[in-house]
Amino acid sequence: MASALTTFAPLVGDVDALEAYLEELSPSVFARLEMAHLARVQIFRALVHQGPKQRRTDTLRTPQLVFTSTYDGSLDAFLDALAERVPEADEWWGRCAGYPGRDDRAAFRAFVRRHEVRTSLFASALPEATVAEVRDALVLRERLVDFAAEAQGLDAAALHERFRATFG
Repeated sequence: MASALTTFAPLVGDVDALEAYLEELSPSVFARLEMAHLARVQIFRALVHQGPKQRRTDTLRTPQLVFTSTYDGSLDAFLDALAERVPEADEWWGRCAGYPGRDDRAAFRAFVRRHEVRTSLFASALPEATVAEVRDALVLRERLVDFAAEAQGLDAAALHERFRATFG
């Protein structure tokens, strides 16, 4: 079952340079995390007024680095994997006040937890499936598409035989 993590951490220093870095950052850095369904890093400079039902306009004192993710397993295991496999985290969180770095795992986890906000609503396309199950399903889908393309024009007996040989 998927869980969610959202953090807001105040930025210090050159926010424009960090924003340029994040724009160039490949989303594939998160593919190194086999338990991550989704992850995103972005900067909030201001909050948007949500219309007449919002009684007051929320303001930010300083730009915030926002990290969001949906993941399988425990938060500590996810954070340990993030610290181990995504050195880019030092680049984005390293521009936040009090960031200890990834080397001290306990301090890293504590930093992230200190900036975590309660995620009471999040979307997951397949909330009961693990990332591994989704990847396996995608591989099977690709095999089925290839099979269908190669098996066009076979008679029923040949199609049945090919199917059994391919998918056992």
